[in-house]
Amino acid sequence: MRRLVVPFVLVAVLSACTSTDQGSPTTGNPAPTTETSTGSPAGNRPKAVDLKALDPCSLYTDEVKTALGVRLVTPRDPQADYGEGSKTCSNNYENPAYSSSIYTLLNGGVDRLKKTVGEAKLTAVRVTGYPAYIDKRETGAGPACDVYVDANDGQLLLVNAVGGFGEDKTTVDGACEQATKLAMAVGPVLMTR
Repeated sequence: MRRLVVPFVLVAVLSACTSTDQGSPTTGNPAPTTETSTGSPAGNRPKAVDLKALDPCSLYTDEVKTALGVRLVTPRDPQADYGEGSKTCSNNYENPAYSSSIYTLLNGGVDRLKKTVGEAKLTAVRVTGYPAYIDKRETGAGPACDVYVDANDGQLLLVNAVGGFGEDKTTVDGACEQATKLAMAVGPVLMTR
């Protein structure tokens, strides 16, 4: 019974953090709200978090793991491309169709993101009050989706999902659904750091 209650409580909490209008909470699906296809989401961050001091594995609380069916959380070697001091944490789900990772990007914020990924490829959204950007893509490993959360000036929290690990039915939209769920689940935890 406890396993059923925790996901419903988490969904209720996350739903309160999603808004379609600045400052007005909504209930229902905890998906991020799209505000523009290429511009910046309106408003500021609920809290600036220095990602240099953040261990991304600490964002996987017991509640997050239970709600999303996270089976295993593993620290990984940092990505050199993401700046000195960046950190990586990966996870596997009970359903093995997708896997996810959380990265701290310390070598540039939204302006750099728009230049490197391409502003036209990004969809601006809000994730638990934070300005964020979604990038859908196909990779050699399978369909993928990146959610870049604007956590601090010059720093981004990257939450991604990749599918295709022996699963023919994985899609880019499925990867985005998985990445978005994880971003929405760890967003409230990020605000406590």
